[in-house]
Order: sequence, then C-alpha cells, then structure tokens
Amino acid sequence: MHDLKIRFSGRRSGRWPLTVGQKNVLEWIRPDVPGPADILSAVVRAPKASTIDTVGAALAELIGRHEALRTLLRDGEQVVQAEGTLVAEVVEATGTERDWAHSRAFDPAADLPLRVRVVTRGGVPFLVVLHVSHVAADLSAITVLRGELTALLAGREVAPADYHPADRAVFEQSTAGRRQFDGSIRYWGRLLEERPLCSLGLPYRFPGQKGHHQVLLGSRAGAEAVAEIAGASGVRPLAVVMAAFAALLTRWTGEPGCLLNCLCSNRFSPELRDYVGTISQETWIPFTATPSFPEAVARMNAAALAAYKYGRYDSARLNAAMRAAERARGMPCHRDVVVNNTTGHSRAILPASGLEPGAGDRSFDAPVEFDVYRLDGKLGCGLGLDARLATADETAALLGGVERLVIAAADGEVDLGGFGVEPVERGAGWARAGGCWVDVPGVQAVADLALGDGVARAEVLDGRLVARVEPGLDASVAAEKVLAEIVRQTRHGVVAPGSWLAHG
Repeated sequence: MHDLKIRFSGRRSGRWPLTVGQKNVLEWIRPDVPGPADILSAVVRAPKASTIDTVGAALAELIGRHEALRTLLRDGEQVVQAEGTLVAEVVEATGTERDWAHSRAFDPAADLPLRVRVVTRGGVPFLVVLHVSHVAADLSAITVLRGELTALLAGREVAPADYHPADRAVFEQSTAGRRQFDGSIRYWGRLLEERPLCSLGLPYRFPGQKGHHQVLLGSRAGAEAVAEIAGASGVRPLAVVMAAFAALLTRWTGEPGCLLNCLCSNRFSPELRDYVGTISQETWIPFTATPSFPEAVARMNAAALAAYKYGRYDSARLNAAMRAAERARGMPCHRDVVVNNTTGHSRAILPASGLEPGAGDRSFDAPVEFDVYRLDGKLGCGLGLDARLATADETAALLGGVERLVIAAADGEVDLGGFGVEPVERGAGWARAGGCWVDVPGVQAVADLALGDGVARAEVLDGRLVARVEPGLDASVAAEKVLAEIVRQTRHGVVAPGSWLAHG
C-alpha cells in the first residue's frame, strides 16, 4: 500500500451558515463508531488505460468542482477551502479489506468529508472507491459523484457545478427561504395535531425476546405487478409498494392509520438536480386505512408528494413543534415505523424468489423497518420487526403479503383480509380511547410511579381515558407529573388521561 496525494483547487473559499441539511446530519452522526448511514460509498471501475496519475487528476477535478467535498463544519458554520491536499490510499486488490473506511468516523470539524482508495491489479488502477460523510452527500449526491467520476476517468467533459451548499445556505437565510420553512412547519404542525403519534399501539407479547425478526423478499412477478399498477394509476412504483405495506400493517395492528417515517431528498428544483450536498431530511407520510387498494395507492401517493413538498425544514423548529404536540395530546411522538428507500444503491443480496431470513441493508433501529431495495425487474424488499411485538411467522406473513397483494391487485379489486395477515390480539387491559389503542394497566403503572401507588386510578369511560383522584389533590399538578413520565418512557399504548375526575 502507498499514498496518492491529490492536490485540488476550487473557485472560492469562505465561511457560510450551515444549511438545514447539514444541521440535520450533525444531530445524528456518531463521533466514535460510524452508524450504518453515516458514511455513503460509491465504487467506480477505472478504464483500462488508466494510470495512477490520470486517476489522481480525475479525483482532483471532482473535488475542485464540488465545494461540499472540501468543506469543514465547525462552530456553526461551513468552512470552504479553496485548495488543499487529500491523501488517498493505493492498494493491490486482495478482497480482504472491504470495510476499510467504515471503521473510522469522520470528524466534520477537522476531516475533509471524503476518503478515497484506489484498488490496483498488477499496479494498474482497477477500482476507485469513494467513502463520503453524510454531512457532504446524501444518496442522490452519491449518484451524481459516481456518474461524474466515471466521466472524468474516461476523459469526458462534465457540465459545470454551479450550485453548492454555501449557495443553499444563502437561499435558506433569504426571505424566500424563510417563507418556505415557515410553510413546512405549518404543514407538519397540523399533521402533529391531527394524526396518530403512535402507529404501534401493541403489547409486548414476547417480552423476553431480543432484536428483530428479519426477512427478505425477491419477486419478479411482484415487480411486474407493481409496474402495471403504477402505470394504470399514474403514480410512482414506490407508492404502490408503500401502500401495500401500510395496508397490511394497519390490518395487523388494527389501527385506522399509521405514520411512516421516511427520508426525503426533494430535488424537484432545477438547481438541486445535480447538487452535491445533503438535503435529505426525515419526514412523515400519513396513511389512512381503506378497504380499497386503488384508494390506498392514491392516498399514499398524495401523502408522499406532500411530504416531499414540505420535506425541507428547520429541525430545531420541528422538534419544538413535536414537543408541543406531545404535551397537547398527552402522548410521545413515536418513530416506530421506518420506510427506507435505497433503490439503486442497495447491496443487499436478495432471494432468487420468495422469502428468506436476512437483514439486507437495514439502517435504522426502529421497531418496524420496511426497506425497498429494488423495483426494476425484481421487487426486492426487507422487513425487520421487533421480536417483542411479533413472531418470525408474522413477520414473514407481512412481507409475503406485500408480494401477494400487489400481484392480486394487478388483476383487479382485492379483499385485504385475504393475504394471510391476521389482526393482533391485544388481550385484557387494552381499549380504544381517544382514537388510539391504550394500555390501561400501563397507564396505571406510570401514574403509580409518578404520584404514588393508588393515588390516581386510570380507566376508560365512554371512549375516553380518564383518571380519578382523591379529593384535595391538585389535578393539574398530577396531570403534569404523569404526562412528563409518559413522554420520558415513550412506551407504546401509554398515553396521558384526557380528563381528571375526583373520586365519588
């Protein structure tokens, strides 16, 4: 192994505010061991005539083109360097060092957000591997970098890169940018006021279990069916798959709807089409259950488009809106169902056909994670389900049901009860109250912890969750203590009583 020093130069240097995308990533990347989404990768095959010098020149041009690759994030600012040197590693192919760059976290304040390894065969460049911190590029940006490096290695010209994170920051600070963020916060605020904040009001039926049941799906017939439904409905294929999953999930949970947590990289604006930077932010896609699958698809598509429209926001303001909604509604805002779309980027090894146990490219630690790996030619999906909530058979039934549902729906109307997914039996102590499933003994346990044993008694009365307290007890103080403990614990099905009544 030896080093390749890549000397780069760009058009400008300077300091600008952080973009909301950069702030968002800084909130969750790990400073010690990288998380599964902290570092994104691209592998480009070098042309046969490549030399170490031509590879170095192509990399220097790529870094010079894109300010995000030569930017440090420190003291609340992005600091763009006009020139510098990046040291790449040159190694002979052995096949034994696949995870070389994923074992070391980037320090956004000190490290350029790019690591490069040039893999050679007999001393001739064979592969160029880019590992990029998520603070500098999201999945869409990685696609741009892969395409441009391929072109540069081949000696082809690429269009100028005219829009950078610094330009994005200037827009976000402008009147138009602030107006856009205000609209986003209003939209998400209304959603937090109206939609269920918990999609999994379920008991831990298997409390001794650990981890997740994980299963993968590969289906060529499923891909054909999804394409047919999408074409007939005028929607994106992803909306069809998400609708199928949400329809079966809500049947299993017995909930009237759910909130799907999804990463959104809205690049509808022309200046963002080939933008290298990170604009992905987490959004909620609300789904309301319906017995009609075509209607489910239409609802999912409309909700996804709205999420994309409002998918750029100030995360600090949204977090404040979430905390306000939790207090107003008496329940935590759960991140319990994640849908992760990695089509075009996944390295998951899919089953040739049908279901197989496997984790795929699972990236999030949510109770439920539904991953969409492939839509073209083969439907490739993965499902991870908290083992305390479900059996392995239930997990397989949910994911297999997605395949069966889309294949059947391509031929006409379907009965959502006919795909092997049966509603969960919650058992004694669970009841519907205030439009959601409530674990009444769980609420009682929290009240006892916050106030003392027996000081308050939780019950469902005429479809409302109420608490009865002894005369003389300040109900507002009791309510505040119980709510604080409920939000702190974030347990599914445990919500604050809406009314506090005196005994008697």
